[in-house]
Amino acid sequence: MKAYLAMKADMVQHREVIREVAASVDGSWVYYVMLILAAVIALLGLLLNSVAVVIGAMLISPLMGPIISASLSFTIGDLALVRRTFRTLGTSIALTVAVSALITLVSPLKEPTAEILSRVRPNILDLFIAALSGVAGAVALCTKRNYLITSTGVAVATAVIPPLSVAGYGLGTWQPMLALGGFLLFFTNFVAIILSSDIVFFIMGFRTSHVEASQHSHRTRLAVITTVLTLISVPLVYTLSSDVTRIKNEKRIGRVLKSRLDRELASRLTGYRFRQEGKAVLVMASVNTVRFVPKPAQQAIEQELAQGLGRPVRLELEQVIVASESQLGDVTAKRGGVGAQPAKESPAELAAKMGPLVARVEQELTGALVPFEVSHTTVAFGGEGGPLLVSATLGRDYEVRDDERLLLSRQLQQALGVPVRVEIRVTPMLPPIVFAGDGSLAPESKSKLEMLRHLPEGPSAFRFEVAGPKESGGRLRFLGRYLAQQLDVPAQAVTTVTSRGRGGAVTLRVVRYDNVR
Repeated sequence: MKAYLAMKADMVQHREVIREVAASVDGSWVYYVMLILAAVIALLGLLLNSVAVVIGAMLISPLMGPIISASLSFTIGDLALVRRTFRTLGTSIALTVAVSALITLVSPLKEPTAEILSRVRPNILDLFIAALSGVAGAVALCTKRNYLITSTGVAVATAVIPPLSVAGYGLGTWQPMLALGGFLLFFTNFVAIILSSDIVFFIMGFRTSHVEASQHSHRTRLAVITTVLTLISVPLVYTLSSDVTRIKNEKRIGRVLKSRLDRELASRLTGYRFRQEGKAVLVMASVNTVRFVPKPAQQAIEQELAQGLGRPVRLELEQVIVASESQLGDVTAKRGGVGAQPAKESPAELAAKMGPLVARVEQELTGALVPFEVSHTTVAFGGEGGPLLVSATLGRDYEVRDDERLLLSRQLQQALGVPVRVEIRVTPMLPPIVFAGDGSLAPESKSKLEMLRHLPEGPSAFRFEVAGPKESGGRLRFLGRYLAQQLDVPAQAVTTVTSRGRGGAVTLRVVRYDNVR
């Protein structure tokens, strides 16, 4: 084998390959234009979740050239060439990340897609792929056989440009963990390619004798890059281990749920997901069933899941009541056959069916709009194919903006699994302020004012307008002092307005600064 490799190494035009690499190390304007185009195309493909567009960006990316060149210069120990190569690589990386971050900032699409999320958790298998691709690229460069096709294939296999675009996306959306994950994938590919292609170049006869002066032995250089690769492998092995554990847990949970909930003509599991909550696991499953699954059966499922996973499990079961074919046949027969008209349901029956849905909608809105009170919630169906129409009254002194209404619609849509359109009416947040005989606040008003402690972003984000008749000036001043001293409201945020005439109640309006007209 040694003789065979020596014969193949003699066939390599070493100095010609080195001259070609040295001539192409410094990036030209064409190189940087192609790099920017590849970065933008890759980012757009990631944002659109389009695999084809991302692959197109890989095909036109010129970044593999400097990486292979860096490996060759590292092998022959030409430090001047190493510096030039890494200068080009550093500029390329910074330019790609900066352009991707800038495009992300101006893009209306900022939600992380599956293509983005798939590139933020590299594992040890990604390192092996990059190492094998580096071998292919180095062999192609040395032999010049199908080099263009091979280098393109290497670019697709290692995908060095999309991870950098993911890093730029993470910076552009200020998600540092996504940016770190994308850059870790790129750096993994980079180091693996350098090491594997360096070994190939060494086998192919490239030595420090091919340059006039070299520093450090090849063994030292190889030890340095191997150490870096080993350090990178630690988090990659951990990621792979956690991914394998997650997949095993997912299959184990699915197997238990299907065995317990898939019952012919009785119930059918329609979906499930799980997440870690401290030392316990929260399993959320949805099931279509002809009758509610009793609590003891749910507890038995929790116990079986806990035994399989080796940790406590909490099961949240979303049950949708359906009718089996036999039940529908019985109902049809009782109502006079296939052509019989369905019996009309009474208002009480409709209210009983809609009650849980209305309660859930009001609970979701209350949680999203805390501490403001939500009441008079109604739900209506918008016809075939239309969204669910949700109306509610909100105790708040400023209107609900369009973007806030859109967020509420999306939250309800995610919770209910159907399109939702939300209409919110506002009423005064606080009733008229009641005072005791001595001029102090009545207990019921003190209780109502306590909600000011829980305002989103704190009292400093709001303006407090105290209003009342001119004759109640003492009470108005007392209320202002109470807000500042007892409820930590900034004194400059309180304004007092008096009206002419006698009679009238003392009121308090709480308005966000960005809603003050």
